[in-house]
Amino acid sequence: MSEVPGRFSRRTALRALAAGSFVALPGLAACGNSGPPAPPAAGPTLNRYGTSPNDYALLNLKPDTFYAWEDGFRTAATNEDPRVYEWWHTELTGDDGIVVSFTLKTRPGDGLTAESDRRPAVNLLITTPWGNEFSVFQTYSWNEFASATDRCNVKVGPFTLTGDLKSYQLRGTANDITLNLNLTSTAAPFRPGTGYVYLGGPDQYQAWFAAVPSGKAEGHIVFYNEKRDFIGTGYHDHTWGNLPLPQFVDRWRTGMGVADRYSVIARDIHLRGKYDSTDLTVLLIDDIEAGKRLVAAYNDETLNATEMQTGEDDDFAEVQWNYTGDNSAIVTMSATDRSVPGRPYVNGTGSVLPASRGEAPRKRWYIRNEAEVALSLGTMGPGYRVTGKGTLDNAQFELLSGQPTPKPKPS
Repeated sequence: MSEVPGRFSRRTALRALAAGSFVALPGLAACGNSGPPAPPAAGPTLNRYGTSPNDYALLNLKPDTFYAWEDGFRTAATNEDPRVYEWWHTELTGDDGIVVSFTLKTRPGDGLTAESDRRPAVNLLITTPWGNEFSVFQTYSWNEFASATDRCNVKVGPFTLTGDLKSYQLRGTANDITLNLNLTSTAAPFRPGTGYVYLGGPDQYQAWFAAVPSGKAEGHIVFYNEKRDFIGTGYHDHTWGNLPLPQFVDRWRTGMGVADRYSVIARDIHLRGKYDSTDLTVLLIDDIEAGKRLVAAYNDETLNATEMQTGEDDDFAEVQWNYTGDNSAIVTMSATDRSVPGRPYVNGTGSVLPASRGEAPRKRWYIRNEAEVALSLGTMGPGYRVTGKGTLDNAQFELLSGQPTPKPKPS
C-alpha cells in the first residue's frame, strides 16, 4: 500500500510477527486459499475467527447461512457469571445529521470489567449536528428484562428491540425521549467465519454477529416534546462474551458508514501477545442499490489496516483498510472533530477506564467520532472514488508509558 505524502504508518512489523495463516469468507472469490491448520476434533481454532468444518460443527453453524437465533439471547444459561456480557447495538443516522445510538445490554459496563453488580441496562444517545445531546443511560432490575433465545426480542425497562434479520423495530420512552423507529435491512447478515474468537482455550471467547450491516431507517423520535420524522440509514449488531475486553484487546479501531451506494464496515482489533498478537481485521462492502456483496474479507493475507498520523501529535485521526483480492478496495476513515458518543464512557476527549479486577492500573481510553469515508474499488477505474459519512471508534486499552492521550481532529 502506498502511503499518503506527509503521513506515515504506525504499524510496521506487527502483521509479519502475527502467528498463523489466514483465510477469508468461504464462497467469495479471491479471498485467499491458505488457512489455519485444522484444529483438533475436541476443540475450536484459537485466537482468530473459526473457519474450519469442526469450528462450524461445534457451534451448529454453516458458512454463508444465518439464523434468527444468532440474534437471540446467547448467554441466557451463563448470565449469572460476572464475567459474561451481551449487548444488542443499533445505530441510525438521519438524512438531517441526527445520530441515534441505541444499546440494550445485560451489563452496564459492556464487558470492560468483570461485573459483580449484574444488571441489565439501556444506553440511548441522540446527538444532533448543531451540538445537542439527549440521553438515557440507565440500569434496571432483572424483573424489567426479558429476551427470547430463538430471535431478537429484547426488553429492558421501557425499551424494546425486535427483529428477524430483515426488519427491526425500536420502541420506548424515558427521560422525555421517545423512539419509534423501524430498520429494514439492505444487505445480508454477516459474521467472519463462525463469528467466535476463542481466547487461549475453549472456555474464553468473544462473538460478534452483524445482523444488519446496512439498512434503511424511518419513523419518528421525540425529545423535549418535539416530534421529528426520521429518515436515514442504520446498522445493527450483536456481541457477547465472557472475557473483559481490556484483558485480551490491546487496541480497537472500528468504523462504519455509507459512501454513495456502498455501505462499509471496517474493523481492526489487535489482540494482546498472550493471544498471539492476532490482528482481527475485517472489511465488508455492500452495493446496497444492487443488493450485492462486493467484499467480505477477514483473517486474510490480502487485507491489512494501517493507522495513519496526520501531524506531530501522537494521534490516530485516520485508518486505512487495503484489500487486494478481487473487487480490490481501499477504504479510508478520517475522524472529524465532532464527537458522537454512544455510551457513557465514550466521549470527545477519551475516557480513562478503570483497570479490571486483579490488574495493575493502566491508562485507557475510548473515543468515537464522526468520520469522513472514502472508498475506491478496483472496478471503478483508476483515480475514481466515492465519499460519504460514518463513525470511527478508537480504543486503546494499554498505552505505553508517557504516551499522550490522542485528540482526533479533521484531516
